Amino acid sequence: MLAGLVAAVGALAIAPAASASASLGSVPAQVAAYVADGGMVARLSDVYGKNAAGAGVDFDATTKAGPITRVYEWTAARLSSPKTDHPVQLTNTWVVPITIDDKPVGLATLWINPQTVAPELADFGATPALATAMAAVPATSALVRDATTHAWLALDGETVTPLVAGSSGLSKPTPVDALKLSDATAPAVAPAGSNAGLGLAIGAVGVIVVVIVIALLAPRRRRPKAAVAARPDATAPLEPGSVGAEPEPEPEVVVVTPEPETAVEKPETAVEKPAPAPRAARPAAARTGTPVTKQVGSKPGSRAPSSAAASGRPRVQKPPVQKPPVPKPPPRTRKPPVDPDEV
Repeated sequence: MLAGLVAAVGALAIAPAASASASLGSVPAQVAAYVADGGMVARLSDVYGKNAAGAGVDFDATTKAGPITRVYEWTAARLSSPKTDHPVQLTNTWVVPITIDDKPVGLATLWINPQTVAPELADFGATPALATAMAAVPATSALVRDATTHAWLALDGETVTPLVAGSSGLSKPTPVDALKLSDATAPAVAPAGSNAGLGLAIGAVGVIVVVIVIALLAPRRRRPKAAVAARPDATAPLEPGSVGAEPEPEPEVVVVTPEPETAVEKPETAVEKPAPAPRAARPAAARTGTPVTKQVGSKPGSRAPSSAAASGRPRVQKPPVQKPPVPKPPPRTRKPPVDPDEV
């Protein structure tokens, strides 16, 4: 029991040493522990492992982490001048080659988060060649990452050996001051005597002028009447349907309601009927034998002469109103007499 406990403690003590730096540069204790306790492999499986569609890397129980190597980069002094005593500087980055079933599968990149001060997985490149090259970094060299050419170089003193050439064109060890380096983060500088700056200035002025013209013309397009004043013959009327012309007035619609026709039409010419002849009054003397003086209007029921007849003017009568004929009912059909013998 005691022997097993001692063996376990010894394994824990040796595990960080097995993942110690394979080259120049320090490896913080929290970075070594993150690799040794399996936290890095678990994160690799969560982010880059196989998904439901079957894509990704199968980080199984045989997944192992190789030596931890600190990454360097070129200093600003080396990028600006080949002659410098400090060509490289440390970065907040470490790389670890990953193998599955003792076969290289890719390279994991770690960093320390400045906010949490804890190591985290930054990237994973599923390239077996990178894992093989990073496992062979000499212990006396500094691993340099050239961001411009994407090359991995081993700097030993004054000599650079390409591990992964990238686009640098290096194929053999080369003096560090003979390298032609460029800063990937520096903006491109136009060559002397070029008109690039003048062209950009002219282009900017042209854009501003176009914006001003559009801003001045935009309100005029919204008001069609302004187009009339812009024409040479502004006083001439515009043709109907043209731009800026006033719309033609719509014709007024007059609704005529027909009057109802009268059922009875009056004749155009009035026909005068002759006045009936006055009845001859029977003398009272014939009835009673007594002479009676005839007085106009004394007899009850007698009509007094009209003023027109008294004045001698002709009497005008109104035309009679013609009534519409009343249709007669159809004649009834008489039934034949019933013969008593047939009943």
